[in-house]
Amino acid sequence: MNIPNLFSVFRLFITIFFIIAINENRFNLALCLFIAQGLSDLLDGFLARVMKAKTYLGAILDPMADKVMLASSYIVLTLKGFIPLWVTLTVISRDFLIAGGFILLYFHSNRLKPSPSIISKLTTLFQIVTIIYILWSDKRDHKELLFYFTVFLTILSGIHYLIRGLKALKQSENI
Repeated sequence: MNIPNLFSVFRLFITIFFIIAINENRFNLALCLFIAQGLSDLLDGFLARVMKAKTYLGAILDPMADKVMLASSYIVLTLKGFIPLWVTLTVISRDFLIAGGFILLYFHSNRLKPSPSIISKLTTLFQIVTIIYILWSDKRDHKELLFYFTVFLTILSGIHYLIRGLKALKQSENI
């Protein structure tokens, strides 16, 4: 296990303390942990490139750590009443569909490489912004527009990945 992959494991570990902080209504601590997770995500990607330490394990661990943190954030903030259930279900459903599609394509064609698209990066950015806004804002007012836009991007990127997956499946059948 290389240094960038250790950062991904660290991000998974932080998630436990993040959930505890939310449950104890320690939103400032939760925000700090969420930001630490984000910074370590940037750092592990940077180190992987600089150290030429990109690995297949890292390609799996990195997005998994991101998704565990985001899913945990949405679930716990929904349980606390800060994010509507329909937002959380949309975010998590998309991730399960993408993961399921990836697994299907992997077993159908062993040459599959995970690669995020621009729309998925934008979606993740808005999912993160939503969490930060909820944690940062004392009153948490005027969040509905952010919820709608985040859900719109989440659905759009889900459709994008579905189309991309169907094309990859069709190409693997033609080989």
